[in-house]
Amino acid sequence: MPAVPEVLRSFAGGYVGHGLGTGGDLPAAEKEVLLVAGKAKKTTTGKAEKPVVMSGAVPEWSSTTAISKLLGKTVRRIQQLTQEGVLETEVPPGGGARKYRTCETVQRYIAHVEQKAQETGENSRAAELNLKKLQAEVDLKESQGQLHRLKTAIAEGKYISADQATEELAEFLATFKKFALNIPPRMAGTMSSYADAVTVRAMEKTMRKELEALLAAFSDGAVAEQAEDGEP
Repeated sequence: MPAVPEVLRSFAGGYVGHGLGTGGDLPAAEKEVLLVAGKAKKTTTGKAEKPVVMSGAVPEWSSTTAISKLLGKTVRRIQQLTQEGVLETEVPPGGGARKYRTCETVQRYIAHVEQKAQETGENSRAAELNLKKLQAEVDLKESQGQLHRLKTAIAEGKYISADQATEELAEFLATFKKFALNIPPRMAGTMSSYADAVTVRAMEKTMRKELEALLAAFSDGAVAEQAEDGEP
């Protein structure tokens, strides 16, 4: 919706504010509107012209043609606005054909344009909210789909519970520790043919101590990593 031309604001506010809404002889004043309008630069046939700038007294009553020139719209458009109730015509006090009150008509048109601009802004905000709502619904459906697939995989045995995983891991580590600590005595039995008993015993204690230190470091590292994963 185009902005209201400043010439219309000045026309509707300035002349009414100065009490010039009834000035001038009716036929002559209306002829002046058409005369000034006719001097405006014309556009392509059938298209609206630019609003004209008036000078002198403002006629109280104007015809459809005069209003169309003044607002920069086609006669057909002025007739449509009248049919829609945006603009109104009245029978002048002296009788004759229905005409428009010039200043009141300009003010009504300005109010119509501003209302349309406001409605356009509200519609844009409503459309934006609808898009956000639609995106939220899509994200929710996607999350629900992922949850359903996960539950299906668990039911099919593709996943195990955290408690079960922890229990099985503990059993594995206990078995591995037992296996690792059994290495020094087995090595001692092998080396007994190559060294005396005191030396073999010392080597066995050294290997066992080293293995215990490595297993402890491995266990501490696993606990620390688990704690980091659990941080918010």
